[in-house]
Amino acid sequence: MATYKMRGESHSVVYRYIDENGKKVQLWETYQTELEALQRKVYIDCLQKENKNDEIRAAAIDYKARRAAVKEAIQRARGAFQASNPAPRPAPASEDNTQKTFREFMERFLPIHARKERFSPNSYDSYRSTLNTHIYPYFGDWVMSSIKAEDIDLFIDYLSGKRCSGSKAYSGDPLKVPHLSQSTIKKCYDVLTVGFPTAKKWGYIKEVPVTSAPSCKMKKRRAWDAKRVMELMEQIPRDSLLHLEVHLAFVCSLRAGEVVGIETESINLEDRSLWITQIVERVSDEAIGELPKEDLIRVFPKLKEFSKSSIILKTPKTEGSVRKLYLTWPLLAEIKERMQEIDRNKEIFGSEYKDYGLLICNPDGTPIEPKALNGKLKEVETALGIKDQIEFQGLRKSGQMHKVRLTQNNYQLVAENAGQSPEVLMSNYNEALDSEKRELAKLVEDHFYPQMVTENGYREESDVGMAEIVDRIRSDPKFSQQILQLLLSSAANAG
Repeated sequence: MATYKMRGESHSVVYRYIDENGKKVQLWETYQTELEALQRKVYIDCLQKENKNDEIRAAAIDYKARRAAVKEAIQRARGAFQASNPAPRPAPASEDNTQKTFREFMERFLPIHARKERFSPNSYDSYRSTLNTHIYPYFGDWVMSSIKAEDIDLFIDYLSGKRCSGSKAYSGDPLKVPHLSQSTIKKCYDVLTVGFPTAKKWGYIKEVPVTSAPSCKMKKRRAWDAKRVMELMEQIPRDSLLHLEVHLAFVCSLRAGEVVGIETESINLEDRSLWITQIVERVSDEAIGELPKEDLIRVFPKLKEFSKSSIILKTPKTEGSVRKLYLTWPLLAEIKERMQEIDRNKEIFGSEYKDYGLLICNPDGTPIEPKALNGKLKEVETALGIKDQIEFQGLRKSGQMHKVRLTQNNYQLVAENAGQSPEVLMSNYNEALDSEKRELAKLVEDHFYPQMVTENGYREESDVGMAEIVDRIRSDPKFSQQILQLLLSSAANAG
């Protein structure tokens, strides 16, 4: 039987198998999480109970090959980065830093800060993009010690009048190009000021500029009710991979990176369940080279040799994001169809099929970028003439809001099911949909007025009696919840 052991922060599965020479060999397999290790142990135990020595040997060989591929990819990425970005010489403690520029400080500070704070590769890339796009062009060549509070406030004021670049700077009237959003300006402030306390410790500045962050009103992501999501799914062809992606995102409340990171081995068809244990991201080679590798599972081969970024497979950002989900029968049936399609693709591509064990992938098995899901969804929404379009992440929000209502505001259950904290769920997902507001107005119209006014302006007697209202409250929990919320709101206004 296989044995589970923990060494340091690594989780290992130890077992013996018979190699191609007929000798018994012991193998240690190392995994990032306890869940992955225990899943592997159960799998190996099952093979041993059934005396499937050939399959055990194949599993061991496959593990060794995957580990070797990951190490090779990491070394290749690290070597490419180090070749083009030599490591900066550590500054001696006696070196005078008071005349160093802001750019010189940040290039030394950011990698150290990112490793200390356990940045994800995406977070590192976000900081780097903000520096290169907005902060370095303004403060990059300033002597660090010369930056005062007034200069920072003037910089924020400058950003308030700056217009967007890139894809948002569409051709046409330059005056119609939007200004930077409040969230972007707030991010610039955060990145600019994050290193000042350390700069004082390192002798770059004498005092930390005392400033206040700009105000920022977070724009809420649009969501749909369950009916709208179902209408969209009905208009997506069943043979389209997008249909399954939308289905998974809504029913399981998944992020785009989680959808494309689902592993077929994590799906239990008999138990109608799946585990979310990994995500797919595209990150820069610099981030891969600078940050620790504990969370990195795989670096996929590049399609373009000179690309400065790579698609990676990594563990989720929080322990709570590793979770078990239960599937509906329709979703399970669609997943089975998808797995059959993958088997057909393997036969078609033969040795050219890249088997990474992904459920959502290209026909040849290669991974799909998370942002591609948003692009495909937008194309379908545009083709269908949908005006109030939602992003792919909006499907996750829609699913969460639907479950909150189904469970009568059981935030703990719904949040845990999606790998969130109840606080995040209540603050970002606790809002009324437009369809619900319309329904509430209709409820008021039906039950408040002694007479009804039709669209033609004629008044007619309402035939809704108290008995009917009571019956509906008993039969429809959602209706009773809305009545309760309306009464509480009215009581609060009266107070």
